[in-house]
Amino acid sequence: MKIIASLVLYKHLYQDVQETLTSLFNEESIAKVVIVDNGAHCGWLSTLTHEKLEIITLPVNRGFGAGHNAVITRYRQQAEFILICNPDIAFKQGEVDKLYAFSVRHQTGLSIPKVVYPDGSLQHGCKLLPSPYQLLIRRFISRFSSNINTEYELRNADYSKPFFAPSLSGCFMLLSRHALSDVGGFDTRFFLYLEDVDLSRRVCQAQHVVRYCPDALVIHESQRRSYRDVRFLLFHITSAIRYFNKWGWFSDRQRKSLNQRCLSELPGVK
Repeated sequence: MKIIASLVLYKHLYQDVQETLTSLFNEESIAKVVIVDNGAHCGWLSTLTHEKLEIITLPVNRGFGAGHNAVITRYRQQAEFILICNPDIAFKQGEVDKLYAFSVRHQTGLSIPKVVYPDGSLQHGCKLLPSPYQLLIRRFISRFSSNINTEYELRNADYSKPFFAPSLSGCFMLLSRHALSDVGGFDTRFFLYLEDVDLSRRVCQAQHVVRYCPDALVIHESQRRSYRDVRFLLFHITSAIRYFNKWGWFSDRQRKSLNQRCLSELPGVK
């Protein structure tokens, strides 16, 4: 099989994910769509049928990464790639096929397409690896965040060309079987937030090709819930602490090396 798509749900309604499912089912390169019912709250799944559909029910919600790991563990040897997809994604037919063709051509371990908001404006899914300072300024001191975001979110990059970035958005990431065999999936210590940063970093560390693909485009209805909901803010803070405990708060040579590599190779940046 070319691609198995993984979709993790938690208390979602069918209408919340209908457009995402339609987009996934319509792609020729996607052989199977596996829905993970994280916490067994989506009873309507019992009435959903499609030739490409499979459902995994997890009785306890252990987080975004743990949900996708259930798919990765079961299926990573059966397909060339696993597609990690958020339930608020939509795209025209053929976009995943383009991403697949790009990933095969470049032999990527991890790739993402161009991601835009519903109004067509760019989401910056390619980033540098964060420092504690960058995350603090971006989240809590907005009047100082503009200059920080310009470099951290690679806003001066030419997004019409492929490039390397050490941190790729987990909203829609294509991971190769070979990369997953080396890194093993998401680190479940991250319940929500920064699990994609950690995974991207480990794929880079394992010497797999990591690339942004300008050939494919998806629409992401980003909610940014940590800016509106205290519970999600606490998830974000907890994950940040665990991330920097794991990789280093101020002394992090790999972060410096990968970020320098990205900036030196970036198209459109002098």
